[in-house]
Amino acid sequence: MIRYPRVRTRLGRCPDCGVSVEVRIEKGQPAAIPLHGCPVRLCVYPGCAVTNTFDRMVERPGGEWYCPVHGLLFAAKDLVALYRAKGDADWTAVSEFVSETLPALIGKIERWEWLWR
Repeated sequence: MIRYPRVRTRLGRCPDCGVSVEVRIEKGQPAAIPLHGCPVRLCVYPGCAVTNTFDRMVERPGGEWYCPVHGLLFAAKDLVALYRAKGDADWTAVSEFVSETLPALIGKIERWEWLWR
């Protein structure tokens, strides 16, 4: 009797970026593509299925990736949280956030022309 290994690998393509990668195949499990430096990111906001290259997506401090629209939503929530902090608002932090974070985010949103059509 011939015994096949439980885990096999085959060459395949990444469905997101199209790069040739080894696909791990294990009996009874869905095929898995190992990490390979794929430049494509998926927005992790619930119900959002936007995928794009990392330079067109927004990375949050925790490492999560969002499309620019949902990234702007979280930026607005962060700004409101800074403003509503207990005691006096930390205007230095608010100013840094507005000058460092928002311009890059606005630039990414402006590149998404399909949003405005």
